[in-house]
Amino acid sequence: MGSITRDCPHCHSRNNTFTAFANIKDPNYQTNQTYLTAFSCGSCCGGYFAKIKLHAAGYPVNFPGDIDKNGNMSIMEEYPKPITLETPQYLPTNIESFFIQAAESLNNKNFDASSMMSRKVLEVAVKSLNPSESGNLYSRIEQLHSQGKITDDLKDWAHIIRDDGNEAAHEAEPVNLAFADELLSFTKLFLLYTFTMPEMVKNKKGLSENSL
Repeated sequence: MGSITRDCPHCHSRNNTFTAFANIKDPNYQTNQTYLTAFSCGSCCGGYFAKIKLHAAGYPVNFPGDIDKNGNMSIMEEYPKPITLETPQYLPTNIESFFIQAAESLNNKNFDASSMMSRKVLEVAVKSLNPSESGNLYSRIEQLHSQGKITDDLKDWAHIIRDDGNEAAHEAEPVNLAFADELLSFTKLFLLYTFTMPEMVKNKKGLSENSL
């Protein structure tokens, strides 16, 4: 059976094999051999569709190999498209992983999970920024501020994430899209100012010094 390799829009696994299991001829293309082909994800069995134009006899579902590498087939359209997540640069691996989980939960409409993961991102980020300090999240944020490592605005953002993340974890009512989306946005801004921008400045200084 024909196959393609894509990131899955359902389970978000990377470079997954999708196997064709059915195709029907597109009636909108009377003179061309164009088929709407159904694929299933090798990890979650989620559905994926591609409109494929044939330049020789045959069917996409019967092709024994990678359809992208077959010169007699052209993929014209695909859906659903995987959602591209914009992750701040220069994050530690664990923080990046937690942020992606928060963003993917939001995209999958798991708003409570997204909000709680946003708070976890903050907690791990604060510990990473000041690993020698101890105490709860509130005191760690205050310590970062008193040491001049975060500004007044960043301290306020951090406490918003901390409070709202707690609310998502303990309130009886479910979190809505607006709440989870705003919380993730605050989390992203915190990461941009505490990890991404300092590293960009550091790299820029390094380039300037090397050019002297």
